[in-house]
Amino acid sequence: MKKLVTICAVLMIALAGTAQALTTTDWTEYASDPVYAPGKAYYPTILKEGNTYTMWSDSATGVQKATSTNGVNWTTVGSVTGLQTPAHTLVEKIGSSYQMWYFTGLGYSINDIRTATSTDGLTWTGDKAITQVGTSVIYNDNQNSTWNRGSYGPSDVIYNPSGSATIVNPVDAASVWANKFVMYYDGTSGGKESLGLAVSNDGVNWEGYNGGISPVFQGAGSGWDTDYATRATIIKENDNAYDMWYSGGTGKMSDGIGYAFSTDGINWTRDDSNPIFDKSDGAAWRNDRTYTPMVIGDEMWFTCKDLATGSYTIGYAVPEPATMCLLGLGTFALRRKK
Repeated sequence: MKKLVTICAVLMIALAGTAQALTTTDWTEYASDPVYAPGKAYYPTILKEGNTYTMWSDSATGVQKATSTNGVNWTTVGSVTGLQTPAHTLVEKIGSSYQMWYFTGLGYSINDIRTATSTDGLTWTGDKAITQVGTSVIYNDNQNSTWNRGSYGPSDVIYNPSGSATIVNPVDAASVWANKFVMYYDGTSGGKESLGLAVSNDGVNWEGYNGGISPVFQGAGSGWDTDYATRATIIKENDNAYDMWYSGGTGKMSDGIGYAFSTDGINWTRDDSNPIFDKSDGAAWRNDRTYTPMVIGDEMWFTCKDLATGSYTIGYAVPEPATMCLLGLGTFALRRKK
């Protein structure tokens, strides 16, 4: 539940120096949410190129592509082709083409994550399973419930075009960001889900951080995200500042959306005001699931499911108006979670 607290003049005094927190943990849902409801849409991955937004999202039959000029009004272009039963897609622009990583069926194998490339985002070629060094990404053991026994796919990839042409070893805190590709991915024990970290020089062959011994982010052990902390957007602000918006829950990973921050992209601190959004906030269209945040700048898109209708749709949110107030962009009210 949101509560009106005060106005800009008071905020400038009482909340001086808190602008960073407001931009990351205080968000307002769009009044006309959901913004994308073509029948079924979930797990959005979005790129903004110039004034054009492109979204890929899971549909009832595969993956669909849509475009927008404002991030709110979307037009479905069509269904993607050239992939093997794709789901939970992640798309990045690598050079002049697009590269996708996606999940296909839970077989507790590295083969559950695949990759392909495209020049138009609709027709994909070169589809193949990713590979790993040893068992450092997916442990691939049906007998033991290791944290990375299997995977539900990629979460985010950060591309460094000036990164090393080969994987920098050992893959530890000192070397991670010297690599060309850094992937945060879902690791599942067959029950709980966490975020793992792996690096690559080509986006195909990956080596897990510290040999895949443990995840870099996992359920809190208590509270709203006790068991699940996964499917996130990670933004590298600079070498000493990283932001994460993630999916969390108890019993399932879709109870809400949280925020965490880090100085190295490996060790994370949850924000005290989490969750940002929760399925119990009172919005009927997302009262069964509220998760999979996709963040670009000051915009967030996320998956929602209506308990009564079973409809999967995409919602939209922006930072609280008070953020703009603190930046001197106008007089607005601050709304915080009660």
